[in-house]
Amino acid sequence: MIMPTALGKGIYPPVLTFFTSQEELDLGTLRHHIHRLAESGIAGYVVMGSNGEAVHLTDDERAQVIAAARAEVALQSRTLPLIAGCGAQSTRLTGALCQQAADAGADFALILPPFYYRGQMTQTALYEHYQTVAEQSPLPILIYNMPACAGGLDLDAEFIIQLAAHPNIVGVKDTSGNIVKLARIAAAVPADFQVFAGNADILLPSLASGAVGCVAAFANIFPELVCKVQLLFEQEKLTEASKLQASLIEPNAAVTSRYGVPGLKFALQQLAGYGGIPRRPLLPLNELEQQKVLDSIAPIRSSSD
Repeated sequence: MIMPTALGKGIYPPVLTFFTSQEELDLGTLRHHIHRLAESGIAGYVVMGSNGEAVHLTDDERAQVIAAARAEVALQSRTLPLIAGCGAQSTRLTGALCQQAADAGADFALILPPFYYRGQMTQTALYEHYQTVAEQSPLPILIYNMPACAGGLDLDAEFIIQLAAHPNIVGVKDTSGNIVKLARIAAAVPADFQVFAGNADILLPSLASGAVGCVAAFANIFPELVCKVQLLFEQEKLTEASKLQASLIEPNAAVTSRYGVPGLKFALQQLAGYGGIPRRPLLPLNELEQQKVLDSIAPIRSSSD
């Protein structure tokens, strides 16, 4: 088994995948983005997640993205962990994607549960799926609980706690938004099992409930601010942390929850000069949507300049 870079606490941006105007991979912009994020205070990177449009890529493109990300991370002054999304609808393909990610240079695999045959995804079927993948994967794996991208399938706390006993299952990204569930998981899992929130708008309450960080799409555009929430929490400056957290809620909702990948790419284009288009069937924002995003990020943009 590959010995990975340590998976520590902190903020992990789920990195976007960039495309040319002809919807071909733009690996140069990907590497530029990773370089830009490197010194912002983040703890590592996630590629091939939902914000990385993994479902829009071929197998070969997935490998290219992971390899390009690894090549850029290798140039940095500190080696940050690289997590790759490897979830698929069959156990066999999930295992193959874990092997592909390892070959391309990832340190960890993030596994969304299979959901296409939703009615047959019993606790037994899902448990056997994760156990088999954990046994076969050359990479340590993190459970990815995101009902919005899994046909409404929401892994419950007891199920995640049960899986946490496996030595090759090392963490969870929970994007359900259920703080009570997150607290229950954090209190019951082994000390070396890492619990991450899945959205910047609940970062502070998640940290207070036992999370060690967040996989936050909003950190693609305002990484320093998202990292600062956690830093203030760790410094026990809770009033400042609460004020900053509150300021992130509306712009985070506009950029990520409301408009998804197109909103995130548009905001990045405005703030950093690159972002580009999503791959179809996703469409770029229309003018009204663009203005709503600009209005939502204007206060936080001016305060961070």
